[in-house]
Amino acid sequence: MDSGRFETFIDAILAIMMTVMVLKIPQPATMDFAGIWDLRVMYFAYVLSFIVLFSIWDHHRKLFNFLEDINNHVIWMYSILIFVITLVPYFTAWVAHRPYDILPELMYGLIFVLVNVLFVLATRVAIKHDVHNHEINGISYKEVLLMNIGLFIVGTILSFMGYPISMMILCLVTVITWNTIPYIQKTYVIGDDHGN
Repeated sequence: MDSGRFETFIDAILAIMMTVMVLKIPQPATMDFAGIWDLRVMYFAYVLSFIVLFSIWDHHRKLFNFLEDINNHVIWMYSILIFVITLVPYFTAWVAHRPYDILPELMYGLIFVLVNVLFVLATRVAIKHDVHNHEINGISYKEVLLMNIGLFIVGTILSFMGYPISMMILCLVTVITWNTIPYIQKTYVIGDDHGN
């Protein structure tokens, strides 16, 4: 099956999720810096979640530039990933309104881990199906995934120690590692766009 239509479908879902998130941010109560400052956690949660969704789109775009063929296994794996991605705006709004409560912070961190795990699994299924495509054979996310799971565990411990907002900060670190470590290690073969 040609991957073009499916790629367009995923692009549309991600664009909608990015747009929906900003609609959850209320207007400042007062039209001054103090009013904006009162919403700082909401802005931070929005920016963080936006970067996550954009990163998924960017990695997905790069992978699909090289994929020649997909099958139903790839579609279903990406469908599960998309389902979890559609939960990101909900958990972003929840953590933005209750940033100092443990449960929203833990669920926000958990959604990050689920997205990471499902993205790695979906990528592995896609690569495994397109086994004769030598341009994607060297892709590895194992180190990044293990580091992000480790950061989630650290965030969970810090949250229970009385610092729930640390989960959002560690989620930011996971986004940075997800986007930089593969390039540093040069194991992310499709990280070079080759002009795309």
